Amino acid sequence: MTTTDNQKAAPFFKFENLRIYHKSLLFSNAILAIYDNARNEVDKMVAQKFFEAASMITNNIVEGSSESKNAFVEHLQQAKGNIRRCVTFTAMLLNRNAIDDEQSNDIRNELIELTKMAGALIVSLQTENNQL
Repeated sequence: MTTTDNQKAAPFFKFENLRIYHKSLLFSNAILAIYDNARNEVDKMVAQKFFEAASMITNNIVEGSSESKNAFVEHLQQAKGNIRRCVTFTAMLLNRNAIDDEQSNDIRNELIELTKMAGALIVSLQTENNQL
């Protein structure tokens, strides 16, 4: 059986159903673009560390989604830690003029949204555990 444009196969991996996964993946790709556009070695180094922290947000979501609800909550809390690291890298790049105010604001808004999404998912998982 083949799928058409109107019907998509269900994702094999559970995390592919999560909006936060797709949002974090897009965020990581945006940070990779900053790395690609870095003007000097120091900015490249900071952008590389920024990308590593951003990609760990996605990795925590992926890894946690295959574990127990309590373990998933722990992974989401780790993702929130990486979100906070990304705030620091944003400030560093802004201070170095490697990104402008508009980029900084856009990045911060994305990080705020990711934080809210992770928090909501944590509450949802904890609520489900309490109802069991």
